[in-house]
Amino acid sequence: MNIKKKVIETVATVSFLRSFGYGTLWSFIVLFLTTYMHLSLTLVGAYLLVVGVVGAVLQIVFGAISDSFGRKKLIILGQAGQGFSFIIFGIGIFFFSLITVLVALFLQSIFSGMVFSTFNAMIADVFDENERFSSYAIQRALANLGWGIGPAIGGFVYDLHLYSQSFILMGILLSMVSIIILSLPETNVNRKTFKISDIPSALMNKAFLIYSISGFISFLVFGQLTSTYSVYESQVNLIEVYIIGLTWTLNGLMVGVLQYPVARLTNVKNSFNFLIFGMIIYGFGYFMLSLNSSIEWLFIVMLVITTGEIIYSSSATATAVNLAKPEDRGKYSGTFGFFTSIGRSAGPFFGGLIFSIPGSYITRWFLIFLTALISSFLYFIVYKIKKS
Repeated sequence: MNIKKKVIETVATVSFLRSFGYGTLWSFIVLFLTTYMHLSLTLVGAYLLVVGVVGAVLQIVFGAISDSFGRKKLIILGQAGQGFSFIIFGIGIFFFSLITVLVALFLQSIFSGMVFSTFNAMIADVFDENERFSSYAIQRALANLGWGIGPAIGGFVYDLHLYSQSFILMGILLSMVSIIILSLPETNVNRKTFKISDIPSALMNKAFLIYSISGFISFLVFGQLTSTYSVYESQVNLIEVYIIGLTWTLNGLMVGVLQYPVARLTNVKNSFNFLIFGMIIYGFGYFMLSLNSSIEWLFIVMLVITTGEIIYSSSATATAVNLAKPEDRGKYSGTFGFFTSIGRSAGPFFGGLIFSIPGSYITRWFLIFLTALISSFLYFIVYKIKKS
């Protein structure tokens, strides 16, 4: 089989299964911790930020290691570890042990970073610069199909109080997914000697540094979807959890259907337009939440948010990796993943801080929109640096 076809088919299939697991269960974690374990949104966000930073730092290390020792072994280990973290989380819920739950969150952050950064580097190994836009889109489309199906089931699982058993079963499934990866070839043919001093070297690239900072800010906004968004709609607008799950399903299905067609319009020359305008639309979608509290409006808002996400995501990962030399793809992928992971992990904490500020909900959601505008401006600066 053609190596490109083999890699994209395997990576996309595994991405679907992983996202199905995460969409079904992991997306409701913040809501579970705040509702049943009675932790504040700010406290939950702070812990997710801490474990996210640890996992994100390790992404850089894992990326550099994969540049030297190959991608395949890291992906297998990371996938098995993710499944193990699900099992630990299910046990923690069953015994209502907060310590066990927090340990599971910590382990998940580490193993998720190992898989994510290495998958991106593997795709970059076998596809050229322009092919990467559509290749990452295929991966993302299948991942979001899993994300789309998952929350629709997860909302009912959550309401039926089958959370613990479902986590354990899903953990077993995700651990077994690592078997699929055994059929992959090793794609890294440009291996280099591993040096600890080389790990942060990607940040010496000025354009990539600003791009990564912008990615961090972008994912602060992305991090609201499974935290501030769900808590706001559930506790302020009194929307039932299964309805919120259905809006996530709409998000996943839209991305699954439209991500690849939109990505086919993307290339090296126009990629920054997609980044800039995608973030503006995405951030504005969150601001729309403050304008109406009806269920119908919530689905309209999700249409806008998802449109911005699709436009932005068709370009983000490919543009980051395209800034790297062939022998540094893992490092660049891991470094960009470091910034975006910290951003996503800090999202609940960031949202919690904003919602602790006295004032109207319109003001609070506008601040999140403003964050998206800042990110767009930084992408414009990177575009100007590259053009000059």
